Amino acid sequence: MNLKKKNFLLVRNDKIGDFMLTWPAISYLKKNMEDAHITCLVSKDVERLAVRCKNIDEIITDQSLRNLKKIIKEKKFDAAISFFSTFRIGYLLKSCKIPLRIAPATKLAQFFYNHKLKQKRSNSKKPEHEYNTDLVVELLEKYHVTDYEPMDEPPYLVLDKKEAEEYKKNFCNIYKINLNKKILFIHPGTGGSSKNLSIDDYVSICKGLRSFDDHNFIIHYSPYEKKIATELYNKLKNVTNVKLIRPTNSVDALLKNINLCDVFISGSTGPLHIAGALNKQTVGFYPSKKSSTHLRWETINNSKNRLHFTDLGGSFRNIKIDEKKTILEIQKFIGVL
Repeated sequence: MNLKKKNFLLVRNDKIGDFMLTWPAISYLKKNMEDAHITCLVSKDVERLAVRCKNIDEIITDQSLRNLKKIIKEKKFDAAISFFSTFRIGYLLKSCKIPLRIAPATKLAQFFYNHKLKQKRSNSKKPEHEYNTDLVVELLEKYHVTDYEPMDEPPYLVLDKKEAEEYKKNFCNIYKINLNKKILFIHPGTGGSSKNLSIDDYVSICKGLRSFDDHNFIIHYSPYEKKIATELYNKLKNVTNVKLIRPTNSVDALLKNINLCDVFISGSTGPLHIAGALNKQTVGFYPSKKSSTHLRWETINNSKNRLHFTDLGGSFRNIKIDEKKTILEIQKFIGVL
């Protein structure tokens, strides 16, 4: 079959972290059907991130159903994959009469698709990014692609080297960063998607890590998380080399900030998954809830660059950990022990 000029629509139109976990699947599709034209329907929040994905040829930003119908019908897509199906998106794709519509077999929305894959993602049997890739494999099989190229290795997100180096130089001058020491980003916020450590636990971890080396601790946060970031800073400023950086609404600045760190430490939230896509060392704290495990929401960096801890339980609001064990494991992970 002639695989040239196939026109595909991929949909993941929600949060940053969810979108980042589609990048390996998008890469795999492009690698195995390199002449395909890949369009992604994404939320406004991730539009600037999608622009950075080298395997995406075109972007449609989520908007009214009326506008989306007009745009999608004009594109004449051969097939669509909805990585996370909702009733709204299922209805949209069917009403646009896309010939092949693939999605997970979940809830009522599955009836809008003519090819469904039973995944039961909430059982967390594999990482989210692998569930996404399974849907791409279904598409490839429909086009009789059998001799698969291997999955690309991380990083899946790469910034311009010269631009990144210049940004890091200016950042380090502004915040007086000691370049002879590791740069550790601490992100205490959650983005509303998951539990995180308490501020006191983050304080204990930073103090513990400081006892081994004079790391550069950078508190990273969104404009909506200033209160907890400031609280953490105030508890650390007299005992560690800590900086509270200015938050940003700019995705480009967000990427450049995260790109300059050596280690990114946080709960399971969007910025952690950006750090993973950049193949940074990541330390993630995860709930014990079955649908929210570290395996399900694994970052997409190399396995040697990932460290995770699971909630020990006992707190409705925060993730609980064994502080001493956690500090020692992080030290070993970042290569200081």
